[in-house]
Amino acid sequence: MALTDQEYYSNSSKWGDNQYVSLKDVINNFYAFYVGDDKALTNVKRYDVIFHAKRGLQELHYDALKEVKSLELELPGDLTLTLPKDFIKAVRISWVGQSGKLHPMMVDDTTVIAKSYLQDEDYTILFNSAGEASEATPYMDLKITERNNTVSDTSENQDNLTSDNVGGRFGMDTSKANINGMYVIDKKLGIIRFSSEVKSKFIVIEYITDGVSYLEEADLTVNKLAEDYLYKYIAHQIVSYKFGVQEYIVRRFKNQAFAALKNMKVRMMNIHPFDLVQIMKGRNKWIK
Repeated sequence: MALTDQEYYSNSSKWGDNQYVSLKDVINNFYAFYVGDDKALTNVKRYDVIFHAKRGLQELHYDALKEVKSLELELPGDLTLTLPKDFIKAVRISWVGQSGKLHPMMVDDTTVIAKSYLQDEDYTILFNSAGEASEATPYMDLKITERNNTVSDTSENQDNLTSDNVGGRFGMDTSKANINGMYVIDKKLGIIRFSSEVKSKFIVIEYITDGVSYLEEADLTVNKLAEDYLYKYIAHQIVSYKFGVQEYIVRRFKNQAFAALKNMKVRMMNIHPFDLVQIMKGRNKWIK
């Protein structure tokens, strides 16, 4: 039964659903149209289709879809936040100003989150009763904590450049000049550490996920603009790993998947037809 306008607008969980198709439907449709005695593929196991469908969805999120998720958290006193559980790659990390605007921060490549071991007076590493190296607080952490306890918070409209230190930034690397503070990510520890300028502020983490982690098969969805590519991707992967398939057939499926990927990227480009017309008008003027 079709969804009525009233049912759609009164249920927020339905908003925007028409953009997506479930991965379960993609798998069922793949079997209906690609697998069979008179179809392109025969004797295909369902778990193979599920595996390649999920891998294709992951590749889409890494490369083409890049549907960004956002998470807002208040920064605690230790200036450290835990990475979101489905985090793959950061897109932008910002703090929220008094006006509600985002202030993007920069990656701090001058510091790292390093492990440190206890050493004796001869600089020999000390071990515990289990034979494992005894960990210590890294010297860098101590210096960062010391700095954080002495540097005052930044304001939204001031970059701490007062008349007392005019000229103090002469010769600095302008690529690292940033009023909004800095951060460093340690993926192994699963944390983000921030500079003291953003102490007690609300942090917005915008990131890319793989679209698969921590979700059941029935909850996985793919944008409809990418649906055709996913069918072609699954088919290509299956014939690639199937024993005895002739090379020209594998190449044909590969070319079909590549063409579908290009079509999908063109469809998903954020270029409105009106904007394209305006661009072409400008180009004609330049040529004249």
